[in-house]
Parts: sequence; structure tokens; C-alpha cells
Amino acid sequence: MWDKFPVIKEELAAFENYLNSRLSSRNKFLEDASKSVVLSGGKRLRPAFAIIAALHGDYSRDRAFPVAAAVEVLHAATLVHDDIIDNAKTRRGQPTLSEKHNINMAVYTGDYLLTKSLRLLSESGLKPEKLNVLTNAVSLLCESEIEQYLGKYSVTSVNSYLKRILGKTGVLFSASLVLGAKTAALSDDMVRLFRRFGSSFGAAFQIRDDILDILSDSKKEGKPVSNDLKEGIATLPIIMSVRNNALLKDQIGSYFDGKGDLEDIIEKVISSDGIKDAERLKKQYTQKCRTYIEKLPLTSVTGALNEIVDWL
Repeated sequence: MWDKFPVIKEELAAFENYLNSRLSSRNKFLEDASKSVVLSGGKRLRPAFAIIAALHGDYSRDRAFPVAAAVEVLHAATLVHDDIIDNAKTRRGQPTLSEKHNINMAVYTGDYLLTKSLRLLSESGLKPEKLNVLTNAVSLLCESEIEQYLGKYSVTSVNSYLKRILGKTGVLFSASLVLGAKTAALSDDMVRLFRRFGSSFGAAFQIRDDILDILSDSKKEGKPVSNDLKEGIATLPIIMSVRNNALLKDQIGSYFDGKGDLEDIIEKVISSDGIKDAERLKKQYTQKCRTYIEKLPLTSVTGALNEIVDWL
């Protein structure tokens, strides 16, 4: 992804070494478990965003790397907790912590990663009043997760879905960019642009993920497909298909009650244009992303944001 942008590629390689060095612990289990979660793969989009934003101003690894690591470690903590709540057996093709060990050890590891994230953030050199970006993100993320849990086994509105994903997914992308921008002393206007870009990117990213959850092969994605529906969560393709085909709502309700055929529902979601309508909304958010990018000053790394949006 970064071959066209050697500066970013070089910084991310150095960041990976930094991240590995900051996951040490006096407790061998916590260190091994933390590294297995954080270093197990992933695209490192959130750290990349923090670094890209910082490269638009007074860039310093000493300031940018701690905030990039803080967001990535926080993201890993949320994944550990998500896997517990979802009873997930695998992630990225490997057993989850709760599956490999047990729920208690997974909870402790997730909590440890959360505290590690906050400690990393404190090492960035940012003034205390600028550190609330991540704490506010954690609050919004938790609120959105609870709203999702309370809304399980029901088909919500598009607006409720968007509010939820902006809190669940958009907030961490936005925080990455804002924190990176703040480490480089960028103007309030640029910080605002990066915040809005992050929110829109997060929405498009989650919609993409929800579409893949229905369409993709489990071996390719490294996690079970249609897992959201199995867990009682109606994502955007489902919501869109019900809006187009009211009869499908009763069938999904029956499935949530333990009846009905999952494959038949997926076929009807596709035939009712749930996927196409979700793709259309995703495109609206990617277009918003490009609009924000156009307002940023042109640098050697600004084009990387367009490349990432194109990947969606």
C-alpha cells in the first residue's frame, strides 16, 4: 500500500520496531499476550493516519510514535473485548485470546492494553488539555458498543446505524489523525479537516467491513462470515434490504428467534439490493473523504490519503 510513498513506508517500519519495544511487561503472560494481539498483523491504518497527519507539519518521531502506538494499542484492546462479547473463536485466522486461554485472562489482557495505551499517550509530550482526544474517544466507543448490544436482535434505522458506527469505528480513525496533527502543531482548521476525514473514512471502512461480512470467504478474511447476523446484529446491508423488502424483516426476526435459514436470508439481502445500496452509501462517504483531502495543503504524503480511500 505504501510503495508509492517511501517516507511513510520508512516511518511505519521504524514505528513497528518502536511498537514492539513498548509492549514489554514484567509479567511474561501479559507481554506475550499483548504482542500476540498487537503484532499479529493488520494494516496499521490508524498509526499510519497519525504519522501522515504529523508529516503535514513539524514532524517528530518522539511525539508522533507515542500517539500512533496509543491508538493502535487501544484498538487492540477493543478487539480483545469484542471477541469476548461476540464469543469469537478466531481473528485473522488465529485463535482469539479468550478461545486460546479463557475469558478471564482475555479481560485482564484487554484492560492491560487499555492502561498501556494511556501511558503511551502521556509520553507524547502533548499538553494535558490535548490528551482528552483519546479519552473522549474511549467514552464514545463504549457508549456506541452498549447501544449496539442493547439493539441486538432488532433491525434499526439507517440513522441509528450511522450514529453507532461513527462512534465505534470512525472515532478511532478520527482520533489518530487529530492526535498526529496536534503533535505537529497544525492549525485548528487543519485539525478540523483531519477529524472530519477520519470520521467519514471510519464510516466507509465499517460499511465495507459489513458488506464483506456477508459476501466474503471465511478463510480469506480470517474470521467467520455473516458473524454479525449470527450475533443478532443487523448491519447496513440488512437494514437496506429490509427497507426495500418489508417481508424480509419478519424472516430476519424469525432467524433471531432461532428459526429460518441464514443462506436464504443472505440471498434475499443480495436480491433486495441491500449490498448495492450499502455500497452507494459507502461511496458517499468516500467522496466526503476526497473533498476534505482537497482542502488540505499539498505535501509529499497527502496523496497517500487518496490511495487509502481508493482501497475502500
